[in-house]
Amino acid sequence: MRNGLHPYTTAVILAAGSGKRAEGAIPKQFVIIDGIPVVIRTLMAFEECELIDEIIVVCAEGDDGFYGEYIEKYSLKKVSGIVCGGDCRAESAKRGVMHTGNRTEFVAIHDAARCAIDPRQISAVVSAAYDCKAAIAAVKITDTVKTADDEGFISGTVDRATVWRAQTPQVFSKELYIKALEKRKLIDSSLTDDASLVEAVWKKIRLVDCGESNMKITYPRDFEKVRLILGAK
Repeated sequence: MRNGLHPYTTAVILAAGSGKRAEGAIPKQFVIIDGIPVVIRTLMAFEECELIDEIIVVCAEGDDGFYGEYIEKYSLKKVSGIVCGGDCRAESAKRGVMHTGNRTEFVAIHDAARCAIDPRQISAVVSAAYDCKAAIAAVKITDTVKTADDEGFISGTVDRATVWRAQTPQVFSKELYIKALEKRKLIDSSLTDDASLVEAVWKKIRLVDCGESNMKITYPRDFEKVRLILGAK
């Protein structure tokens, strides 16, 4: 703690993906939604969150030049560093976390493509992480979930009360995250979220319901969905 304030917390925004499934002429993080690029909408939410002290952007190689202009244009005072990402999401997250300074006690890792996130949701996940060292945004499923055998026949029904869809931000004690990296030693490209890494060393990861509005832009149709969510907010 810093003189009774919250632990120093750094947001690591992952914006290094190619976004091929979005099928756009430019990477999805640079697509304009109502006058503002996707990645800037995300950065602005973290900029406005009182529990976030600084922001590291992890971008694709060659994209770092765009952010100097963005930082000035949108008055992003908390952005303290730009780092190029790796060959997979897990490697990009690692590079972002390792770029943080000695002051950082907690890291909040977030997908740039979840641009409908708001400061209130960010604060809820970060506050939960302060209490138990690790917390992630998520949403409860409402569909019935079936398991299947190798031939595609139903093999069972999952209790949906216990099933959540993982989202971001995913917030961890920096010490805990680095411990998880050290245990794994090699980054596995199959890791699709950061909790999968941390679960190996810490089982008490809190799920914080951030609802369906905290969606990730993946496909072309998702841009209109996000536009509607932002309009409603």
